[in-house]
Amino acid sequence: MSKILIVGLPFFPKKYQYAVDAYRELGCEVKVLLNTDDEGKSEASKSQGLIEYAGKNNLIRMIIFIKVLIRFRPDNIDCYNYSILSLMYVLLSRAFGVNVRFWIIGGELVGDRQNSNSNSFLMKIYANVKKKLTWFCLKFTNAIFAKELHHVDAIKNKLPLAVKKIVQIHNCVPVPDFEPDTRRNLTLDFLYANAVIESRNVISLINSFHELQRENIKFRAAIYGFSSISNEVYAPRGFLYSEVALKHYKSLNLAKNVEVQGFVKDINQVMKPYRFFVFPSDVILANYALLEAMSYGLVPIVYPGNGYDKLVNDGVNGFVAFDNDLAKAFRRALSLSDEEYVNMSKLAYETISQNFSMQVWLKKLNSNLR
Repeated sequence: MSKILIVGLPFFPKKYQYAVDAYRELGCEVKVLLNTDDEGKSEASKSQGLIEYAGKNNLIRMIIFIKVLIRFRPDNIDCYNYSILSLMYVLLSRAFGVNVRFWIIGGELVGDRQNSNSNSFLMKIYANVKKKLTWFCLKFTNAIFAKELHHVDAIKNKLPLAVKKIVQIHNCVPVPDFEPDTRRNLTLDFLYANAVIESRNVISLINSFHELQRENIKFRAAIYGFSSISNEVYAPRGFLYSEVALKHYKSLNLAKNVEVQGFVKDINQVMKPYRFFVFPSDVILANYALLEAMSYGLVPIVYPGNGYDKLVNDGVNGFVAFDNDLAKAFRRALSLSDEEYVNMSKLAYETISQNFSMQVWLKKLNSNLR
């Protein structure tokens, strides 16, 4: 039985449980070393030894990491690149002879810092340090798991020798059975459920809702994700942009048609009554919330962001606002007949079932395992 230790995670939402479930289906033994607060301890007890608490202090984290390496004796390390400690995880694991699989999670290859919405000098230094350390990690790791197309492009351009180590793996989700009758006669229309950050273009979404309201078009919508996720990595994520967006929303008096909420842990329970999932992001492939929404049959409405064509075929299984005019896309969506909507909903579901299901994921997760 192959043993896998997952490290670098600051929190443990459902999307990481998907990975654990997939590994267990492959017959692997899994342990997670979690960088979290005391809530992680209760999660550990619920997970029957799956999760071990690493602590907030960086030195203590590394000491506990070494202890777990010795005690658990993993064959493989899955290192998620959430912090500047990633290089230490990679080097120590290689020193212990462990197979290291490195997961790129966002824009760290280019020093992106927009998630913090901060232009401070310290944040610039942190982003640049993390970028440099990340490139070092790519040199020493055994396999690189790249979830977005721009990850592959960046590595090809800057570190071509590492291309052979890339496993291009998109996010995947469990796919429930599709029930067409549940997609009829829904009373809620548009749902946005993601971090409210600049790259998601939420202010343009708010403006589009305002345009529909001015035209007296009947619709019900919601925006979930203001102030984003409350954990040690994303506590400041979207905070400043969220404040600006929320203030703008209030100034337009949209409350009659558009509900606003903060971060919700089980957003999949919120999704089901909505007809459309709106994701006007600069990067489309392959956002977990978008995948989950489509797996329930919500029809996607997206910007032509990076990787959109892997998920959305305009007018077939969703709508693409090629001109970045969401209001126009919303009008197209609302004009669908019930039969047209159900057919489009089924095709959105089939996109996930065929290309982004857990069964598709299993094959890639199994690659490069010892």
